[in-house]
Amino acid sequence: MSDKIFIDSNIFLYTFDSRDEKKQKISKEIILSKNRIISIQVINEVSNNLIRKFKFDNSMVKRFIKSAYERYEVIEFTQETFLLACDIRENYNISYYDSLIVSSAINAKCTILYSEDMQHNLKINSLTIINPFKE
Repeated sequence: MSDKIFIDSNIFLYTFDSRDEKKQKISKEIILSKNRIISIQVINEVSNNLIRKFKFDNSMVKRFIKSAYERYEVIEFTQETFLLACDIRENYNISYYDSLIVSSAINAKCTILYSEDMQHNLKINSLTIINPFKE
């Protein structure tokens, strides 16, 4: 059985950014693999950045959203997600939005969270945060 892997929004954004070809290649390999999980927060953050940074129009954002729901398991927030995020924020000194990402990954029973924004190799419960760009 392969690991369930959660993808943070920053990994997605590198697939649209050709300024760093190495990160773009790594991020594409991650997002195109099977058994990947995201949350509604990831869709929201990526969509916002596609509009702001990459000047996507509405139809392009809609294509991204439809593709995300077709390709990935999308986790909704529950009360449990928010309460666990509060504990994570307090115990690990992680930002509010990052703690929601971690909480979503844990609730989805993921063992790996790919993110560039959090401490590499940090283990929270059964989840390990991996920065895939770290040498």
